[in-house]
Amino acid sequence: MSEAGKSLLVTRPFPGGQKTVAGLMAMGHRPMAVPLFSKRILPLDMPSPFQITATIFTSANSVRALSRDEIEIGHQLLPCFTVGDTTAQAATHAGFTNLLSAKGDVKELIALIEKMELTGNYFYPCAIDRKPDLEDHFRGTGVNIQANPAYEMIPIKDLPPPVVTQLKQGEIDGVLIYSARAATQFANLCAKHNIEIGDLPFYCLSPSIWATLEAEGAKNGFVAKAPNENTLFELLD
Repeated sequence: MSEAGKSLLVTRPFPGGQKTVAGLMAMGHRPMAVPLFSKRILPLDMPSPFQITATIFTSANSVRALSRDEIEIGHQLLPCFTVGDTTAQAATHAGFTNLLSAKGDVKELIALIEKMELTGNYFYPCAIDRKPDLEDHFRGTGVNIQANPAYEMIPIKDLPPPVVTQLKQGEIDGVLIYSARAATQFANLCAKHNIEIGDLPFYCLSPSIWATLEAEGAKNGFVAKAPNENTLFELLD
């Protein structure tokens, strides 16, 4: 790495992307925020805490999508399952106190729910566009996953012209990708401008993200050893 650090594209949506940019700047890198999606909050009625056994959050976005005015003490005291510690931190800020973090991905979250053996209705605020892994896995069991779309991630239509120019001129040292959907979106936008992604370094939050990029023709990938930003940043050293 040069003394000036790496020139990096941060594709994480705001507000998390702003935190990422600040962290990378503190490390001496030259990050550029290029959020591939913007978030739109959807209307959602919170169920009564007496009607549910637990709450599930698979992203910090799903926590932030809830209206603080509708979160009751009863919700905050119920078991709250989160996919990882970043999501757990967001849930803590929203007042949830009985946290159970899978510290991983959806597979670890499923294993944690099974381990706890809590039957009943699970309130699951989620993105409208998602893989129904949780619902499919527990369908027909005593764990009733009630998926409630709480927000929508709207893809951007194009990359900013300065970013297109830098990518074509080989001036980008790496791209940080945070979801498989973002991987597909970035590859599609590059293809729109005939930008080859084969040798472009990608820093991925999980193996599934890198698998998506590989399928799109990427050849230079680095995967965090755990799905959190601290381990992702370690790849940049």
